[in-house]
Amino acid sequence: MPTVNAKTAPSAQPEAPTSTTPSRETTKPWLWAAAPDTPLTEDDHPFSGKWIWFTPLSLLDASWTTIRAATQDGLLGHRSKAGTLINTRPKNDDTRRPICVYTRDWRDIADVQRALTNLRALGIVDVLLYKTDSDTRRGRYGTGASTFVAPATKLKLVIPKRTREALEHHHAARTQARRAAAARRKAPTTNHT
Repeated sequence: MPTVNAKTAPSAQPEAPTSTTPSRETTKPWLWAAAPDTPLTEDDHPFSGKWIWFTPLSLLDASWTTIRAATQDGLLGHRSKAGTLINTRPKNDDTRRPICVYTRDWRDIADVQRALTNLRALGIVDVLLYKTDSDTRRGRYGTGASTFVAPATKLKLVIPKRTREALEHHHAARTQARRAAAARRKAPTTNHT
């Protein structure tokens, strides 16, 4: 996998004393990075989601260096995070850790696709899964929890049936709201003078 040279990347800055590489972090389950003008403490957006890459431990530090630099340069989503060695869940593959790249709105297919395209351009060829933050908060994990899937090496989004249905419902509601607004604008106004 090609990596961004952290010494020459435009956003390369010394890491804060409390920040370390994922394989050396022993106090926090996640390390975070943010795009320009995005504070790490920013509240989650109601429709946010993330591309998830389950990274082999042998590539974790180099992979995080690449993702962190691309995020800070504004090439991916508004935030990203890497699981550290203390980030474990029962029944998980202990030889991998997640690296997540966030977008603000899972319904914005163009932005979700843009982040995927840029992840592939960085040399990430593994299967990538996209999951909404609301599904994560609800505890949806495992088979069927992905909102989108990108098969290995592919730029194409696979959209599961439940996601297609949710998108269709969203688009139908937006269309109905636009029609109602147009009808209100066209309705004659009565003058009560």
